[in-house]
Amino acid sequence: MSKDYLMRKDIYSLIKEKIVSGSFLPGQRLNVRNLADILHISTTPVRDALLKLSNEGFVEVFPRRGFFVKALSEKEVLDIIEARIMVEGFCINNYFDEIKKCEDIDSLKEKMLEVKQTKNRKLFDELDKKFHSAIICASYNNNIIRFFNELWEKIEILRRHNERFMKSNEEHLKIILSILADNKKKAYKALLIHLSNVKKETLYSLNEGIKTITRGGVL
Repeated sequence: MSKDYLMRKDIYSLIKEKIVSGSFLPGQRLNVRNLADILHISTTPVRDALLKLSNEGFVEVFPRRGFFVKALSEKEVLDIIEARIMVEGFCINNYFDEIKKCEDIDSLKEKMLEVKQTKNRKLFDELDKKFHSAIICASYNNNIIRFFNELWEKIEILRRHNERFMKSNEEHLKIILSILADNKKKAYKALLIHLSNVKKETLYSLNEGIKTITRGGVL
């Protein structure tokens, strides 16, 4: 594997991480020359990384204007939530017994109770993907798991648009307690309520952000 290939892969991963984490904000211009200067490299691997990210939907390219961090649209939010309902709901309905046997379930519950007591956002963020991944990984279906992992990158962007982590933690607890109580129907219903609430609050925050930009503020 060439050094040039590794450099391009590293630059791509670095820029993508900054977009997903919110270090680069939606609508922010990504200046190729400035990024190259900061990273002490030529502009070619930076441009290649940005073009790859544009193909994946993280960056937009505008002729004669350059590269910009893509702001999620309302339709994209709805599409992501719909995909989550499809895949997570499918796993609860079809792999419920495997989910119950997951060795992390009891540990996740205890840590969720800790978040409830301490309001620890960092701990919640660590648990969030672990919890939803536990539901997905119980399928032992590599295609489903791969699809969810790719989807999660977009979910991470959605998570920047709201601060509802305490509400989400409560909703996670309801799902996990239903699983531990061997109540598939209740767990599935709790999942749908959770994702519906995520959708509503994300769309609200997204629209508020658009209003802020319209008024001349910064998102």
